[in-house]
Amino acid sequence: MMPRYLICVVLILLTCRSVEATQGDPIAVRKWPGGVVSLETHWGLRLAIKTTDDAVDDTPAAAADQTISTSGSYDHVLSRTPNAPSPSWLPVADAKTLADAKITDPNQIRVRSTDNGVIMIAVDGIVVVVVDSDAADTNTDADDQVDVLVVATASGTTPTQASVEKWSRQWRPRFVIPFGFDPSTEVVRTLLDAGLAKNQIVRRSHNTFAVSHTDQQVSQPQVVMLSDTPWTMPKELASEFAKMEQASSESQKVFAKLSVQQMNFKPENGTHTPRWNAEHMMGRQLLFFSQIYHAIDPTIPTLDLNPKQMPPDYEFAHPDWDGAEEARQMQRVSDFTRRFAYLLDGMELDAKAPGSRWPTLRALLKQMQRHYGEHTSNTEAKFELPGFPQ
Repeated sequence: MMPRYLICVVLILLTCRSVEATQGDPIAVRKWPGGVVSLETHWGLRLAIKTTDDAVDDTPAAAADQTISTSGSYDHVLSRTPNAPSPSWLPVADAKTLADAKITDPNQIRVRSTDNGVIMIAVDGIVVVVVDSDAADTNTDADDQVDVLVVATASGTTPTQASVEKWSRQWRPRFVIPFGFDPSTEVVRTLLDAGLAKNQIVRRSHNTFAVSHTDQQVSQPQVVMLSDTPWTMPKELASEFAKMEQASSESQKVFAKLSVQQMNFKPENGTHTPRWNAEHMMGRQLLFFSQIYHAIDPTIPTLDLNPKQMPPDYEFAHPDWDGAEEARQMQRVSDFTRRFAYLLDGMELDAKAPGSRWPTLRALLKQMQRHYGEHTSNTEAKFELPGFPQ
């Protein structure tokens, strides 16, 4: 018999259709003090992994939808389908029950552990493996090419050259990120001696690394040395960013109250539906900032979800999303924009950003602030039109 909590999940999910995740959607791998690594997806799911049992920093864990440990045992999915208010952490067996009921979530994070201290994570066509440096005897194979290998340690020891060589042959990672110990010369030397890194060592002064799916094979992995502190946004840029985010937040409050029928309302005067306004505002910010980020780091694709401009040409992207889900979509774009804003490091506000059609970065930020206000006001005016659903 299906468990009671799973029945509740089914009832919620039956009101939704599945949505297609784009394999190009970028995720962020982030390093935190005390041996904590977190993954953040474009869909807004956050998974924290404690690589030590006594991890001291609870900040990423507190913000995560689910926190796991390299010493734990897992065969789960972290999932949230459209219109569901919060994510679910389900054993794979229960997730398969939902799949049999034709309820699927292509945005889910699949988490699987082995008895050798290995955590395998799959999401958006990306495979991340977290392995303890002491797990020299692991025979775990990945179903697909490993994109990121996080070398973690609970003991503070450096992985042996033999271990690193074995992992390299076994998983063929695109990127290797040392975790849970200081990025010392000893660690780098081990990677070099194993023939893993050679000249492919990149050092970041912040804690975030972008990864997206690719079918391209790599002959030599890249070692990424991350800090454990986030990038600090310059004061003036931070102020403009906060204003843009506030404008989005205020707009979200308006849309979050609307039903599916209200979102799909087609005014008799031929103007756009409320849903078009939400899709348009979200799509413009996503496109403009992903163009900039892609020009700086091609790992992040240009993401264009803009609807057709004219009402007769427009089709709902997600006709069964309620207003709360469209508001979450807007928030996901805000999160995306801030998540990868470290790529703006050193950029002048009054200079043209790479890949951008806007004359300056400041002009883009100002326009986004105005844009949310204009289209939210347009939407609120529709509430008084004849035929608006109550």
